[in-house]
Amino acid sequence: MSSANPSDKAQKDRLAELEEHMLYLVEVPDSIRYLESRLDEISEKTDTIDAVAGRVEGLPIQELLARVDTLETNITAESPARGAISVSRVKIPEPKPFCGARDAKALENYIFDLEQYFKATNTITEETKVTLATMHLSEDAKLWWRSRYVDIQEGRCTIDTWDTLKRELCSQFFPENVEILARRKLHDLRHIGEIREYMKQFAGLMLDIRDMSEKDKVFCFFEGLKPWARAKLYEQRVQELTSTYTAAERLFDLTSDSQDVRRHQSSSPGRNRNSRPSSPKAVGGDECPGKDRRSHSQTQRTHGQGRITGAHPSVPSVV
Repeated sequence: MSSANPSDKAQKDRLAELEEHMLYLVEVPDSIRYLESRLDEISEKTDTIDAVAGRVEGLPIQELLARVDTLETNITAESPARGAISVSRVKIPEPKPFCGARDAKALENYIFDLEQYFKATNTITEETKVTLATMHLSEDAKLWWRSRYVDIQEGRCTIDTWDTLKRELCSQFFPENVEILARRKLHDLRHIGEIREYMKQFAGLMLDIRDMSEKDKVFCFFEGLKPWARAKLYEQRVQELTSTYTAAERLFDLTSDSQDVRRHQSSSPGRNRNSRPSSPKAVGGDECPGKDRRSHSQTQRTHGQGRITGAHPSVPSVV
């Protein structure tokens, strides 16, 4: 009896376990049906997405995008060969030619104008930049380029980029010791005439002196001024060269206005202190007014004696 009890207990446990599995199997069909419904829903949504994508592909936007691509291709093809110069309604002025003068400012202005021209015309390729730059050379610079062009054709040198051409131009035409000469001129520069002319000369020298600090520039500008102008600018306590130029320009305007006022006052007859109203009895204008007064007094003294003397040189004496 005791040996049967463990066996019965094991069977009961096994039976309970089977019942639990049966309960789980009962729930499995419900889970399967739920998954099948989700799959059907996902399939329907996929079909909807495919249908929408098909309609989008048929919309006019695709045609418009294609036309835009075609227009861009045509514009690129119509641009000058390999220059990529865009067509613009704004007339861009041509840069001034460089004649080959050994002048640092002339060469730097030529290079600066060309680089601005490249930006304005959207010139991209190096070959086109070199061609345009050499087309704007004249006189000695043109002769120099012709000799260099022969060297290029014969393979003795290569100038195929804008940077290379700039280096060659500077090597040939940029004067030596530019900064030293500019510093010497700055040392001798003085404010003699108008302050605007002094500013122009000073600004030109500053283009050739590149390593001077802002404080030193302001100091040198002040040192060359006339004492009265220097005192006026010191009162404004300017610290930068740009503000110094502005203050000096205002000072020029003030002095010009004051000079105009003085000229106007000196030319006005109503404000001339030396002018005197002329007497209506005077004969002969401003000639010897003292003599006329003496003649008039003599006439009054002799009138009672029956004769007139000394009234005027052209009037005879009456006795």
